[in-house]
Amino acid sequence: MSLRMPGPWQHKKTGVYYLRQRAPSDLKDIPLDGRVAIPVGGTIRTVKAGATVKVSLDTKDPAEAKRRHREADAALHEFWQRFRQGPQPLTSKQIQALAGILYARLVDMMDSEPGEEGIWKAVLRLNKGKEEGGELDQWFGPTVDELFAEQGVNTDLFSRTRVVRAASKAIQLAAETNLRKAGGDYSPDEARKRFPNWEAERGEAKPAPRAAGDLDLFALLDHKFATQSLKEKTKSDYARDLAKFVKSSGHRNAQDVTNEDVRKWRDELIAEGLSPSKVNGKALAALSAVLTHAVREFGLPTNVASDIRDRRDGPAPGKKGYDMEEAKAILSATFIGSPKDISAPHKRALFWVPWICAYTGLRVTEITQLRGVDVRTDGDTPYFLITPEAGSTKSGRAWMTAIHPHLVELGLLEMFKEVGDGPAFYVPYPDGTDLTKLTGKPRSQEAGVRVGNWITEELGIPAPGGKPNHAWRHLFTSLSRKHDMDKQHRDFMLGSGPEDAREGYGDFPPSALAREIRKLPRFEVEETAWRPSNETVLGQAQRMTRRATKKGGQEVF
Repeated sequence: MSLRMPGPWQHKKTGVYYLRQRAPSDLKDIPLDGRVAIPVGGTIRTVKAGATVKVSLDTKDPAEAKRRHREADAALHEFWQRFRQGPQPLTSKQIQALAGILYARLVDMMDSEPGEEGIWKAVLRLNKGKEEGGELDQWFGPTVDELFAEQGVNTDLFSRTRVVRAASKAIQLAAETNLRKAGGDYSPDEARKRFPNWEAERGEAKPAPRAAGDLDLFALLDHKFATQSLKEKTKSDYARDLAKFVKSSGHRNAQDVTNEDVRKWRDELIAEGLSPSKVNGKALAALSAVLTHAVREFGLPTNVASDIRDRRDGPAPGKKGYDMEEAKAILSATFIGSPKDISAPHKRALFWVPWICAYTGLRVTEITQLRGVDVRTDGDTPYFLITPEAGSTKSGRAWMTAIHPHLVELGLLEMFKEVGDGPAFYVPYPDGTDLTKLTGKPRSQEAGVRVGNWITEELGIPAPGGKPNHAWRHLFTSLSRKHDMDKQHRDFMLGSGPEDAREGYGDFPPSALAREIRKLPRFEVEETAWRPSNETVLGQAQRMTRRATKKGGQEVF
């Protein structure tokens, strides 16, 4: 059974209610590495299905929170049931119905304002090129996986491959329809008729796996993290890999684990297509770390996983960043934005964050936490001050990054000036909040996630390496090499520390940084005069007042 909450949980500081629920105990041995779609106030939230599922109910009203909690709890209960059933194959009709959802979504969201014909021609070329290049899974796979989460699909690899192919064709058809509308042709949509309605199939739950053991692997994991300074994310990653091992070997007790169990699991991981780095650096590393802890502190005679490795050569380096065609497609789309009813900071993020990423290579949260006070000038030279005072930086240091002239031409400086000293891409915290001591997911981080989702979900452009925002950092680095940007200046602007003591001497004046950033050529795309609103961002109290009157409980962030 899951540890059921009697009702919604209220956050002590914000007053917002949440659904917060642990995974059922009988699923502890099953890797919970999927995503679950949960209805909240007329919208669908897709969240990670881990040991604990937590989702905001977007309300402070107790009665409304109870209603939303019941609806969300029922959806989560159905998800646990489907997870117990295991992967179910999809019929041909179901596959086409799922593809039809993607078709309808892309066509409907662009119905009123389909944009320029050139954008859809570019999308068609991109999609066709990915199909001809055998990159359908990289291009459409993430979109299909999100659709599975939304529709509650738990299927096998073969069915997923078929859905990816069907999705490719459906999205091409949708792009053709939008191209036709962009040219003024709103004749009846014949393509839509080919797709059947989606009907899911349910099965009976399988019996729960048996728990075991005194030197329980998961208890050892808990003890290891209780006695060492390690990140919570590392613990959750280890737990996921341990669950996969338990499913393979049938053993939860460290004393029962044999060399043969570990070798068999390694071979299974290789057969699944995992790279040596993932087999060694993630899966086997997790198991070995827990067994080593048992040896050191609980008298386990030996770590049977210590010498078992995947000794294959690693794969050829894959694509890390966007290519120029993909980058220009994204930047072109910023002049359209999203048809969704979203807040002013959200609109600004969708327009400006990709452009700033493209011309700076900064990590996305370093951009989304930018405040007006962080945009400065030295004489006539504008620059960004990237500082942990705005939220966080990976190194904990502050540094400067030059602003490319094209960003100035687009109106970046005017935008920050009109927004004011506060953040441009999220609603500010209450006055006096220490941004260096935030708990939970910062609003700036959520803003970056939404930009990435816009790229992969609304534009349908896949993320190299699964990281739609970080791909800009790789593209920026590649362009800096191509155009002979000085490495020390580039690394300084990216927030990287000096490689040796010699590089640490001296300063990097803004004028020198600007000289290097100007070496990057412009991203030439078809621009329009449209820009998102530069209205002053509301504070929390005003935001709550506006949210109460906003149709359908649409979140303002």
